[in-house]
Amino acid sequence: MQRGFVRNKYSVFIIFLLFVFGSGEVLAVDGLYFNAINSRYLGLAGAGYALGGSPVDVALNPANLSLVKGKKLEFGLGASLIQNRYRDRFQDPNPELVYENDKSTNVVGPGPYIAFKLPVTETINYGITFYVPGGASGGVDKITRNTPTGESVNQWADVNLPGPLGNSKQIKESNSNTFAVFKLVNGLSVKFGNLSLGGSVELAYGTQKLNQKYYDITGNIEIPGQGYYYESSKNAFALGGILGANYSFSDSFRIAYAYQSHVGIPLNGGYSIGTNDPNYYRKTGVSYTFDLPEKHVLGFAFGPENLKFALDFVYTNYGSYLRKANQTLEDPWLPTPLGKTGSADAHLNFRDQWAVILGVEYKASSSWILRGGYSYNSPLVKSNALGGTTGGFFSLTDIVSAGFSYLFDSWSLDLAVSYNIPRKTIEGGKGTDWDLSHAVGSVGNANLTGYSYNARAGIPSFSIGAVKSFD
Repeated sequence: MQRGFVRNKYSVFIIFLLFVFGSGEVLAVDGLYFNAINSRYLGLAGAGYALGGSPVDVALNPANLSLVKGKKLEFGLGASLIQNRYRDRFQDPNPELVYENDKSTNVVGPGPYIAFKLPVTETINYGITFYVPGGASGGVDKITRNTPTGESVNQWADVNLPGPLGNSKQIKESNSNTFAVFKLVNGLSVKFGNLSLGGSVELAYGTQKLNQKYYDITGNIEIPGQGYYYESSKNAFALGGILGANYSFSDSFRIAYAYQSHVGIPLNGGYSIGTNDPNYYRKTGVSYTFDLPEKHVLGFAFGPENLKFALDFVYTNYGSYLRKANQTLEDPWLPTPLGKTGSADAHLNFRDQWAVILGVEYKASSSWILRGGYSYNSPLVKSNALGGTTGGFFSLTDIVSAGFSYLFDSWSLDLAVSYNIPRKTIEGGKGTDWDLSHAVGSVGNANLTGYSYNARAGIPSFSIGAVKSFD
């Protein structure tokens, strides 16, 4: 390949990254993280913490930079299609309060990445990567529900809609929750015989938007003074770290460990409350930290040169950091069924997650490498954490994957696909934030037994990437 061709391709990719990041559109996927950063590891269902050999190792197990020979540039784009189905129903002796919803959504979340690895000395290697590890996107659009107080629309919202629109006790609700994380990671590995140690510093940036709107029962008239909009500030930066080690017992067996630290992203920003009406409109600041959890990985790589197996055991302690999210407003203006408040707390009820990942990499010839993998993940979210804005947090459970690389000249073209097999439909629990805010009947009667809800999600993913080796 000519040097000019490489430079032009590199420039095109940078322009593409700027376009994606600057577009302000959906940047995240349901579920807190993508299955894998790059195409190679996606084909292995996310395995590779001991296998190594990719420049993106700086963000996974930096000790594995010692396994990457020479200078390498890697870049690509992953994407996930989140297929969600949300259903709920409310049963009541009063037929005017009965309703049912069945909403299906499809959301595409792109995950671009670029990484570079450079040898410093014979035993020291440096790596840098910029990528989107994931995020969350959930919500429902114009679902039927009873007013938050059980009163008529005119009584609840203090408006004067005509006839049946104002006298109805039912409305349409739309809400969305979009959260994305971007990371820039720098790291080094140092080799001591068969042992390699590594460390990385990661700069994380987060962004989040929450939006809630209410409409009349036809879904055409937005109710003034009842919606809100939250957006994080542009200064949501935080530092984290990664430590890793690998030890080669032989050319066919290696063991590794990696630790990723907790990162608290300051998502301080502002709430716009009572939108769509100057008589109700208010804007206030909010203090809020979103905690990305710690992760521990024990990995094994074994097999001859042309047939490698990767086995990883992953523990992520979501439960220590994401049982509850606390947003503190500067002013007590946020509307709730129980009145206005300055504390917008969300009971996430995330659980610690265990995962077992097995990947196989077979070098079929000098030009082709084939991959396959399977990952089992314990449920991150169960019934007590389900809600209309939860999206597919609970969906990363059983993942199957396949991929390949085509090698030519000094390039490797990598492609991979994976599919998260959805488990049975999850029934929402009683007493959750979502349940308490929607189990509304007549005034003074919450009718907690009349409301039920459930959700189901599947996630097919695709990734294409390339690796350029330099002499």
